[in-house]
Amino acid sequence: MSNLQCSVIKLFPVELWREVFGYFNSNELWFSFRGLNNRIDEILSQTALHINFEKKGNHSCFFFMKNILPTMNVSNIQSVKLGNYDVIKDFFSIYSLGSLVQLRLLSLPYMYSFNDNSFAFWNQLASLKHLKSLELMLCGGFGHDNCIDEKEFIILSVFNKDFCPLLKRFTIGTPGRMRYTSIPSLITTTNTTNIEYMSLGSLTFNDLIKLLPALQNVKSFCIDYQLYHNNESNEQQQKMTTTISLMPKCTRLHLKLSDDIMFEHVEYILKHTPNLTVLFLWGWWHLLDAKKWEALLSTYCPKLLKLDLICTANVYDDDFGDAEDNFEQDCATIRFWIERNVRIIYEEDFSAHDYRDDIVVRFNIQKMDH
Repeated sequence: MSNLQCSVIKLFPVELWREVFGYFNSNELWFSFRGLNNRIDEILSQTALHINFEKKGNHSCFFFMKNILPTMNVSNIQSVKLGNYDVIKDFFSIYSLGSLVQLRLLSLPYMYSFNDNSFAFWNQLASLKHLKSLELMLCGGFGHDNCIDEKEFIILSVFNKDFCPLLKRFTIGTPGRMRYTSIPSLITTTNTTNIEYMSLGSLTFNDLIKLLPALQNVKSFCIDYQLYHNNESNEQQQKMTTTISLMPKCTRLHLKLSDDIMFEHVEYILKHTPNLTVLFLWGWWHLLDAKKWEALLSTYCPKLLKLDLICTANVYDDDFGDAEDNFEQDCATIRFWIERNVRIIYEEDFSAHDYRDDIVVRFNIQKMDH
């Protein structure tokens, strides 16, 4: 590069440099631009920082953590993505979670739980007033298995204690772990949150009822491990009355249901999502009833364009076989299913210890006359 070209680049306005820097994460910025000249260093010192070490086995990140990260201005850090537990541990040994007051995004997809019933680490979420995206996968291990308690504490804090008030994306899970009781102390929410995309892994039906009033801005809602019905006494659940739709903006709904979820529970949920266009439901064979699904979907989901309904049972269950036959016969004669070109697929799941049969009911239509 000629001296003239270098001189022209040095004269780039600050706004242009910041736009250029926006395409790089923090370690790329440091190794590519730091030390070129005093002016660029000054601009860098005021530039938003994006820490991204999601890939495992990235050896350069440990050098960055030890030698470079401590020199950076913590108030400039706006996003943190850490995919390795050792990296997570090193990062938070340098900066506390509560010090990241300008943070907009936090992604910790491999976070081991703390053996700390005071939840000191997660209490620091109260300081993240600008956080818009929170993605956590809490794992047990290393002698600690507090992940379910931590998950419940975070949900309680977001919905009942006004933690992270600007949150728009909220994903939290505990892989393979769940508790068959409601979240202790969770109360029905009274204020609508800003959350638009939400995935909770597992949840009781009782707790879903309590959260619904806060979900009026939700566009996508997911329970991808299990939504289950516990037998705790709940007057609100017993009545299950619906006066207004509490998730009117929801267009995508993904639910995996336990074997104690019945049509009445599904109906209660669908009453709150009148604008669904995409619906995924995984449940058990007692939900395999074409006439009931026709009634529910035509009444509560008039805009539905894509459906995946998966019903499962033990492979030797004769009742399931009869339900499959009845469902297929009804779909061949009921106008609702004929108009949607329904496809029915039979699958065997040999990954399960008891071997299961699945029936997949699917339609995907491009245009509907509503």
